[in-house]
Amino acid sequence: MDVTLYIENENESKVVRLDEELSIGRTDLAQLALDDPGLSRINTTFFVEGDEILITDENSTNGTFLNGQNVSGRPKTLSNGDEIRIGTHTKIRVEILTGRESEPPAVAGGLRKSSECRVPGSGLRTNSDSKLGTLNSEIIFQPPATAGGSDTDGPPVVLIAAVAMTVAIIFFGGLAYWIVSGNEKTSPGRPKTPPILSTSLIPVRVIDPLGGEDEEDLDDLIASWETQEEAIKAEDVADISVMSPDAEEAELSVTSAFLADRQRKAFEDRPGEKGVRPAGLAVPKELFGDGVIKQKTKLRSMNTTGYRQPMDFAELAEKRMKRELIEMPMAAESFYLDVGGSAQDRPFSSFDFTGGIADILPGTPKYQILSKLAGDFAGQKYDLNNPGDRKQMRMRLLRMFNQRARPILKELAEAYYRQFKRPLRVTSLTRSMDYQILLNASNANSFKVRGEGSLPPHTSGCAFDLSRKHMPVEEQNFVMKKLAEMESQGRLDALIEYGTNACFHVFIYDDGNPPKM
Repeated sequence: MDVTLYIENENESKVVRLDEELSIGRTDLAQLALDDPGLSRINTTFFVEGDEILITDENSTNGTFLNGQNVSGRPKTLSNGDEIRIGTHTKIRVEILTGRESEPPAVAGGLRKSSECRVPGSGLRTNSDSKLGTLNSEIIFQPPATAGGSDTDGPPVVLIAAVAMTVAIIFFGGLAYWIVSGNEKTSPGRPKTPPILSTSLIPVRVIDPLGGEDEEDLDDLIASWETQEEAIKAEDVADISVMSPDAEEAELSVTSAFLADRQRKAFEDRPGEKGVRPAGLAVPKELFGDGVIKQKTKLRSMNTTGYRQPMDFAELAEKRMKRELIEMPMAAESFYLDVGGSAQDRPFSSFDFTGGIADILPGTPKYQILSKLAGDFAGQKYDLNNPGDRKQMRMRLLRMFNQRARPILKELAEAYYRQFKRPLRVTSLTRSMDYQILLNASNANSFKVRGEGSLPPHTSGCAFDLSRKHMPVEEQNFVMKKLAEMESQGRLDALIEYGTNACFHVFIYDDGNPPKM
């Protein structure tokens, strides 16, 4: 069997023969490093198991997609002609030839020239093509074909011998199986060997939850933290009517009908969009992650200087009551919040890394906090014994973030709205740690919260995401240009994310100051 991978992206083109196992990523930790910033350090592995060619995603940031389907869990079997997408713009086509298909073609004089390069210490050989130039010329000899075929009548001797040999193998193989089966049945106390299924040939691979990533490198972890919630359904969201003299809280009065209108407006067809091939994304250097160190430094500083991340919804409620975090309206003319889609209606529970999840019982401090907020949630009341009210409270608590982020989000949204007359879709604000873990449980590629030292950006209250999946290239470039300007002014750190959670990740500084580098 001859397996060839045809790999191509914007920066390079490679043809690779797969012998045993091949890992692909963006660094030398992988056997084959590709020039694609969207790849994880070790992104995807191809390997041979018996007669099968398998592929597995090494829990990469942006995933591995086989014929458009996300590869997760157990390795998947590959077939001839399969197409794989990884990273930002890398495509891989699989060619699997078996039997005589895999024999090298005969050329004049029985010689065939191939260009191959073997990577030391692996079963990898890279075949060069005209784009890459010849890496190593290797002459392979083949016996010349006999002209005119056989000069004798009847089947060739070689063919007869081959048929006889095949019959003999089948006969003696069957005899051996009958003998072994008989021994198993007649040998007392000897356990019968279970049949070998094709799936049992797939090894139980010990995959690093971080996909070979550096746990201290935010560039590796940022998109894995960004597990997306289920999309919000306007019909599941209750109207909010706030009676408050506070101007900011008065803005919270929004109906679900207006939220539905903003959703529709954000996704409606763009004039002239169909049939036009857009230009590529013009990603500014600021959004490539060169400012990730700033975000990493601020998160570490917050984690070591007393910031108490919200572990559960009761602690989110406490931060709201103390105005450490402020609530945003679920929709405005220039934006809408697609957050809270995964909120549950079960009774509230507490969480910590030592005791795990526990019910919040009446009379306990956390119950008193929730009860106080439910009695006056900006003039609106909720019943903690009502499942629907609990879900609405969770949705509202997920609409909060650091008050320094409010003017930044508004400025971005209003600039976008003036330009395109469409609202920005905001897909995440602040999350409690137990909510983040809930999302991780349903997404194998999400960041695994490891312990009390973990500080995902969205539990910091300083991050929000702007979805870009539905945006044409012109709109994405406009938003990126605006984000780059604000980052150069020291107001935020922004990143572009790819894969299933394609968005612009925005991180503001909790104290208003970029870190000293």
